[in-house]
Amino acid sequence: MESKQLTALTQDLQQITDMLLLNGTLTECPGLVHGKMGIAVFFFHYAQFTNNMLFANYAIDLIGEIQEQLHVNSPADYENGLAGIGVGIDYMVRNEFLIAEDDICKEFDSRMVRAVMYDPWQDFSLYDGLSGYGRYWISRLRFNDSSLQARKCILRIVEWIEERLDEVPSNEQFEVYCFLHDLHHLSGFDKGIGNAFHLLEQCRLEWDLQSADMNRSFSRLGDSTTGNIIRKYLHNRYFNERLQTEIEVDMKQLRDLDLEKPPAKMGLLSGYAGEGLSRLTALNQTNIFWMYLL
Repeated sequence: MESKQLTALTQDLQQITDMLLLNGTLTECPGLVHGKMGIAVFFFHYAQFTNNMLFANYAIDLIGEIQEQLHVNSPADYENGLAGIGVGIDYMVRNEFLIAEDDICKEFDSRMVRAVMYDPWQDFSLYDGLSGYGRYWISRLRFNDSSLQARKCILRIVEWIEERLDEVPSNEQFEVYCFLHDLHHLSGFDKGIGNAFHLLEQCRLEWDLQSADMNRSFSRLGDSTTGNIIRKYLHNRYFNERLQTEIEVDMKQLRDLDLEKPPAKMGLLSGYAGEGLSRLTALNQTNIFWMYLL
């Protein structure tokens, strides 16, 4: 990378950080996609980049505020609610940003059981429906106290998909496929989950996802800079078995940051946190796996 590009990205990161420091705790939404949890993910990565633990402390403060906002009837969805927050915490533990001495998400499990087993669910999507619940429970499988509940909830989600496979709208088919794909790639899990592998193969045969219009793929991501980059990453992850090559090209095509026309939000998908993580990735200062969160 040329020194001019390096300087420009570093300056962008400083501006992004200033905006998030000013507005992060003022952001009302606690969630992963648009709210405090996504901002915390950025600050943990930025702390590594700068070797300044003050930014990690700010992220921890945000997590504390998130916990204070949550209650027994908090929304369960992935976009703004407990499913996404839980996956975000699991991401932080896996990346050793948080120490897993206390299982923060254990407090979420009873609400997420209710969301799967008893509450009416909205659709099959990641952000609002069953695929998002499924991603939460996949993250809970490695915790002994939650693994039995996780298996039961995942089995119920697979049963719902099997019963209504013909009703899955085209714009949600990718998200169902990705959930089943992730489930299948968990070592040894297929044996205990009924028809998950069969359903995955059926989706491959009937839905023709590989050749679908890229803009229809993962339509939830919209047209933000971050969304367009992640769309290609996810398409490669699930359909081409390639993760890095095209992402590197996209990073060189980042839109200039115009603070007079700032992102509408602070979060990961269409806000400053996502813009910041995209630039850290362009600088090779973090891996690309934060993109999986969206």
